[in-house]
Amino acid sequence: MNILIMGAGAIGSVFGGFLAKAGNRVTLVGRPWHLDAICQRGLYISGIWGSHTVSNLICRRAVPTNELWDQVLLSVKSYQTRGAVQQLRDALDRETPILSLQNGLGNIEVIAEMIGVDRTVGGRVIFGAEIPEPGAVTVTVYADPVAIGPVRGSQLPLSASEKIAAVIEQAGIPCFATGQIERYIWGKVLYNAALNAPAAILEVPYGALLKHDTGRQLMAAVIHEAFAVAHAEGISLDWASPAAYRKILFDRLIPSTASHFPSMLQDIHRGKRTEIDALNGAISRLGKHHGVPTPVNETLTRLIRFKEAAAIRRSEDSPNP
Repeated sequence: MNILIMGAGAIGSVFGGFLAKAGNRVTLVGRPWHLDAICQRGLYISGIWGSHTVSNLICRRAVPTNELWDQVLLSVKSYQTRGAVQQLRDALDRETPILSLQNGLGNIEVIAEMIGVDRTVGGRVIFGAEIPEPGAVTVTVYADPVAIGPVRGSQLPLSASEKIAAVIEQAGIPCFATGQIERYIWGKVLYNAALNAPAAILEVPYGALLKHDTGRQLMAAVIHEAFAVAHAEGISLDWASPAAYRKILFDRLIPSTASHFPSMLQDIHRGKRTEIDALNGAISRLGKHHGVPTPVNETLTRLIRFKEAAAIRRSEDSPNP
């Protein structure tokens, strides 16, 4: 297949590297500091899925306009979605689908708004990766297979997603297609919303949230509000109640990642924007739309925005090395 990776950060690089290694023609669009290194010596992949050097990747700083793509994989930050799709819309064939491999809520809605619901495919990625140095990526953790599928209201047949899922699976990344992709996206949002913002505000690893009643109560409140909003959205979750999910989160999910610091905190420390508006902010926004109170998620969103803005100001005021 001829595949375009739009946003070749850590996750995009993993997908691009494995897909190219499997014989697909893969073009990466991303930051020059990373892509220049890949062009010079190939992409080095390490971590829990083994060590690989992939040298047949095509690197571009902007979306090529003279290509016919079979599939586009979108892996930019959620706040970059609209700008990225604008670039893609001007360059893509009218039939090319876009598969969102992004965090949070709202991404597939933006894509559907801009290019049409029948070309929009949602994805849930639940493995982790990081870029230790330019031209390299490390797969750090894996929880479940990637889930992809057509979004609600789409006339795109499930078989189209099954075809792409098979290509990803054959490349070495566990993947399956589903007709209920929103259910999987919301499942990941529950985890991120309950942990990422509280731990980033308190500047503690996930496990610390379990050690005090206040931490457990805070997470429980986030989960309760998120369930109410998901119900109002017509989303059928995998858990019968907030209490059922809370038990899994407290007993299994947090202990397995107890020492992990939230990516949101890492963004703040680097003076970068966070994805709060696609997580707790999205829950709050949808809650207002449906008349569902979400005071805890709204407060967490405001606190993260405060920390984020202060960190960005410090970064801008710091002299260049």
